[in-house]
Amino acid sequence: MTSAPSFVPTDPELGKPAPTTNGNVQDPSKAPPKEIPWGPAHPCYPHPNPHVPLSSPLHTTTRIIRIKRDWMIAGDLAPTFSNIYPEILEPWVSEADFRTLIQRVNDGLLASFHPGGWRAWIDAVMGVATGWIWEDLGLSGVKSGVRRVEQYIEEWNGMESKGEEEGDIDHAKVIPLRRTGFLSLDIQIPDPHVGLVEREANSRESSRPNSPKG
Repeated sequence: MTSAPSFVPTDPELGKPAPTTNGNVQDPSKAPPKEIPWGPAHPCYPHPNPHVPLSSPLHTTTRIIRIKRDWMIAGDLAPTFSNIYPEILEPWVSEADFRTLIQRVNDGLLASFHPGGWRAWIDAVMGVATGWIWEDLGLSGVKSGVRRVEQYIEEWNGMESKGEEEGDIDHAKVIPLRRTGFLSLDIQIPDPHVGLVEREANSRESSRPNSPKG
C-alpha cells in the first residue's frame, strides 16, 4: 500500500490543494503564473505625473508608466531595470523598441557603476592624488558613463517626437534617471484614461447625492 505524500502543494491564495491531473498533484513549477492585481504595483498602471508642476496642463493630460528596478541582474552594484513590457505602451512604444531601450540603459549603467573594473581603480587613484578634484570635474568613469546614458535617453526622446510640432505630447518620453534617483525608469505617455483617474470619477459619481425632483 502506497503511503500518502507528506507534502501537498497548496494554492497560496485559497489554501487548498493545487489542481490535480489523473489523480496526481500538479507540479507547482508548471502551474499558470499568478496575475498581478490591478493597482500601483502593476506594470501597466498609469501613475499621476510627479515630474511636472500641479498647475501644468501636463499634470492632467499625461501619466507615468513606471519601470521598476530589477535587482536580479546586478543586485545593488548598479541600477538596472526590468525588461517586462507594459502592454499599455503599445500605442506609443513597440515591444522591440522598449527592449532595446532597456538593454541600452542597463548595459550603460552596468559599465558605469562596475566596482571591479580597471576604470574604477584609476578613478580611485586619481581621486586620492587630486584631493577628489577628479570627481568634482566629472572625469570619473561613473559620471562620464551616466552622462552617456542620459545622452542616449535624450536621443531616444528626440526620435520618438520626430516630426511632431513643439508642445505636442502625443508620444512617449523617458524621464531623466536623476529625477527618479535611479529607483525607476519613468516613461511619460498621454493619459490613457484607465486606472486611478477613471475609478475616482466613478467614485465621485456614485457618492454624489441625487438631486430632489421638483
